[in-house]
Amino acid sequence: MTSDARDAEDTDEIPVPQRTVVERKPRVARTLRVLALPIIVVWLLIAVGVNVFVPQLEKVAEDVSVPLSPSDAPSVTGMKHIGEKFKEYDSDNLVLVTLVGDKPLGEEAHRYYDDLVTKLQQDHEYVEHALNFWGQRFTSSGVESYDHKAAYVQVNLRGDQGGAVGDKSVAAVRKIVADSKPPPGVKAYVAGQGALTADTIVVGDASLAKMTIITIIIIAIMLIFVYRSIGTVLLTMVILFVGLATGRGVVALLGETGIMGLSTFAVNLLTALAIAAGTDYAIFMVGRYQEGRARGWTAKPPTTTPSPGSPRWCWVRV
Repeated sequence: MTSDARDAEDTDEIPVPQRTVVERKPRVARTLRVLALPIIVVWLLIAVGVNVFVPQLEKVAEDVSVPLSPSDAPSVTGMKHIGEKFKEYDSDNLVLVTLVGDKPLGEEAHRYYDDLVTKLQQDHEYVEHALNFWGQRFTSSGVESYDHKAAYVQVNLRGDQGGAVGDKSVAAVRKIVADSKPPPGVKAYVAGQGALTADTIVVGDASLAKMTIITIIIIAIMLIFVYRSIGTVLLTMVILFVGLATGRGVVALLGETGIMGLSTFAVNLLTALAIAAGTDYAIFMVGRYQEGRARGWTAKPPTTTPSPGSPRWCWVRV
């Protein structure tokens, strides 16, 4: 037997120790699994608390709404600079009170116009500036239509467009116009960018509830077709509602305390994102559990067992 053969035989006889691999679960996942029930209770208490003790998100957004136009935009700063130099206004909120007649406007319409301008100028709380151009002969043609059937007065209001004060100013002007008594055949309207912005906010708030209900109904129908189980659908919807209520309530609390401003577009976007995120996370967790059961998991599988159908960050199953 050669020396190489003897060396190989001696090597085969040497026992090789086997290393025992101990699987260690991440501490975070293990802690969340143990404290699953308290965590659920805490989130439910948060959802109830922010919806009981804090006003609804739409109400908070109405009270603390921020202007829609950025204050440092060149157009906004230029407009405010003009108002400052002429000592007339300091906001970008502008409306046009327009008179429209069935026939050319006469003396009665002129008197109504003068009286309306006087009432607007007397409202120092919401009106900053209003000029009676139609009451002056040398300026009347600038605010009167060619057929003499329409005329308007430009009114600068307090508060920027979209802000809480700006919306109240538009509402105040509309009340003045609504309480006035135009002559027969003449109608008065509140138009302009400020009024349009206020209407956009009202329409956005009014459509939010309808959009939310329709979206949730569509999601429920899709889940029924996918899961074919009322219990699974109800579980997913509960997770969705808790997430939606908590998100809306927390943002309402931040707005109520003055930490952040809100607008109707922010509220609509928040609601849509909360519905989407709540549905996605619920589907991930339920899908992970169903995949594990199909692979032979017990009722309480390891919390960190990977699942090929779920994202890697979706570790813990509630």
